[in-house]
Amino acid sequence: MTEQNTLAAVSDSLADAVERVAASVVTVGARRRIPATGVVWRRDGLIVTADHVVEREEEIRVRLPGAEEPVAAELVGRDPSSDLALLRVEAELTPAELTPEDEARIGQLVLAVGRPGASSEASLGVLGGVGGWRRRGRGHRGHSGHHGNSSYLRSDVTMFPGFSGGPLIDAEGRVLGINTSGFRHASGITIPSATVSEVVETLAQHGRIRRAYLGIGSQVTRLPEAQTAKLDGELAGLESGLLVVSIEDDSPGAAGGLLVGDILVGIEGSPLGRTEDLQEQLGSERVGVAVDLTLLRGGEPAMVSVTPTERP
Repeated sequence: MTEQNTLAAVSDSLADAVERVAASVVTVGARRRIPATGVVWRRDGLIVTADHVVEREEEIRVRLPGAEEPVAAELVGRDPSSDLALLRVEAELTPAELTPEDEARIGQLVLAVGRPGASSEASLGVLGGVGGWRRRGRGHRGHSGHHGNSSYLRSDVTMFPGFSGGPLIDAEGRVLGINTSGFRHASGITIPSATVSEVVETLAQHGRIRRAYLGIGSQVTRLPEAQTAKLDGELAGLESGLLVVSIEDDSPGAAGGLLVGDILVGIEGSPLGRTEDLQEQLGSERVGVAVDLTLLRGGEPAMVSVTPTERP
């Protein structure tokens, strides 16, 4: 096969991938500006889109593939922390095929697909990063108890207007995740399909995501060797901790006896070297359950028990 034929074959394969997923990509009209995109996640009419594009909770309209006119959609639930929203239409739909978990590979060709208008659009790029970044929630940068998705995919695809809520696909047309431009401190972020599926299941059952909440503000701080030497177990040798810089009135943190200036170093024995470590530990299972926080107060190890509540 000649080089030209090889290129044509690759081009045809990518076009086929877009056509394959297009049967599960819809237009979402839930804001005043340009419509956004959504992905059919389940056959029973459940559609995933980006939360930030759902500016109204009523009179949401969705245009299905091949349809001339949009249909009414119900908002099942939303999770601003992961920037995901779940819609439902009264129709049996074709769900997108998902890429098996952990098959995303740095360097692989990917396509962002959107349907802000009557037909699908796409842009090509390379997957450049997997994991390591968390959303902290709108207006709560650095505050615990409002954590977002546990990882991300980053690519160099162009996110055209209206692409938020649409899929990032592999060369076979399988969905790697949901694209969003809604994170203020990162652009071109894709929420992995495994994370999306977890959020979908919870929203479908409960309509919301419960978040454990301490009501504190914290920032990472380096620990002097003299202080780390006083820690043991999994905390031994910890190089950084979380300096408590603010505590909200009548919050679980205040009730548990936390003080501004405390340095959190562990929760239930697990190290807290980054803000993300605390966020990961404050899942819905922690709501209403007392947790032991290890901290440094005045340079000396101490422990307090705090019972997180559900974030208001």
